[in-house]
Amino acid sequence: MSKKNKSESDQGSKKSESSNKAFTIIIILCFIGVMPILIWVSLPDSSSHTSVSTASPMVESAAAAAGLQICTQENYPVNVPGGQSAILYQLSPDCGALPSSTTVKVLVVGFTSTEAMNAAIVTARNTYQNWKTLNTEVYTSGDNVLVVQGAPGNEDVQQIGASFEGDGAVQVI
Repeated sequence: MSKKNKSESDQGSKKSESSNKAFTIIIILCFIGVMPILIWVSLPDSSSHTSVSTASPMVESAAAAAGLQICTQENYPVNVPGGQSAILYQLSPDCGALPSSTTVKVLVVGFTSTEAMNAAIVTARNTYQNWKTLNTEVYTSGDNVLVVQGAPGNEDVQQIGASFEGDGAVQVI
């Protein structure tokens, strides 16, 4: 083989290798560009907001930690802008003695957005400025507001609040 033929065949294979590399790079770049779209399309259709039903385990564990039972759990009408749904729980050591001074109510309200939740909290603070004197504590968890209320002097309210905080809820002060 002559030197001229050898250099032409080397040049042809170099062109082939460089075109293969370019083709591979183009495919990788296309894949990277298409990947976010593929991921977005393949995700299940769901809301990023936590629903009120996800607060159920928090209420269950808080009731157990305070030595209380969930006596009733019912849907509650939501009359605030951005309010999605609400559940009112009644907790007591003895479900046969409802209502009593040992009964603690927990209202869990789910909101469509954090902004709607914050606006509702501000409105409630301005409307009910004496809520602290009523043995009431308020917590947020995700886009849910958890309102805990008991009779004056009922320490279960604080125990439930401590359990909520242990589960990641934040107290509204």
